[in-house]
Amino acid sequence: MTRPHTCFVQAQEIPWVDGIPGNPDAAIQSKVLSEDRGTGAFTAILKIARGFSRRGPVHFGCDVEIYVLEGELEVNGIKYTKDNYTFWPSGYLRDTTASKEGCVVLALFDGFHQPILGAAPDGHFREDKLITKLDVYAMEWQTGVAGSVTSKPLSPDIFTKKLRVDPETQEQTFLYSALPHHAPPPIMKGKFGHPMIEELFVLSGEYTFGDVGRMGPGGYAWWRENEMHGPAGSEIGYNLFIRIYGGPLKNKFVEEASPFSFRPEHNPALPDTLKLYSAPYPFTDPW
Repeated sequence: MTRPHTCFVQAQEIPWVDGIPGNPDAAIQSKVLSEDRGTGAFTAILKIARGFSRRGPVHFGCDVEIYVLEGELEVNGIKYTKDNYTFWPSGYLRDTTASKEGCVVLALFDGFHQPILGAAPDGHFREDKLITKLDVYAMEWQTGVAGSVTSKPLSPDIFTKKLRVDPETQEQTFLYSALPHHAPPPIMKGKFGHPMIEELFVLSGEYTFGDVGRMGPGGYAWWRENEMHGPAGSEIGYNLFIRIYGGPLKNKFVEEASPFSFRPEHNPALPDTLKLYSAPYPFTDPW
């Protein structure tokens, strides 16, 4: 994966553009948060126009994850509304796609966004990986051992909702939430990182890195392997959408202490393509 390290950008600062990478459909606007120009993979906020309708059958040659932020989206007669999640493995056949009222979604494509006419070749689509629909709002939060997304139990003020675990790679997608007054835990004296990629999007609340700044709703990070940041905490609590790439989630902690404040200096680590869109939180627009 050649996407550059991004920690972090606020989506509110990125302008809307017509179409999606690899698909110039004018009925969809996008804010591209990160992109791999080699594989075509990207993560973006998509705004789909009221009255949008496309007929199939078509499929994508890549995995697709969708989390609905606002409005409603209907695919194959299944209606997705706010806080609904779906995972479509590569080759998933779409007969109809529509949005009567319009919608805003967080979309994660693992390859080029180019609809391919007809069904995928036999054996391509993995139905065992399909997650047709989750009403995430209705799911129960888990903590302790049950809520763990690593090999260690969660502390009592941290909660998760597990959306997906790949049975082969152990890559996963989940919501990660903390209560207010969440200071860095004792194990996090200094910075921390991971031997895999962590993708992070703030759904609500505030997530604060002591070294790069305070993220609010719409805050986004593509956290590359072995990049160290932190410590991290939250004054008012947070609800994060997290996607793990490259294997199971593991943490690495630095023993050397680093300063932490709930109001740190705004100092994000950004690629050149996003440096124009760096501004400190808070914002009035939701995304």
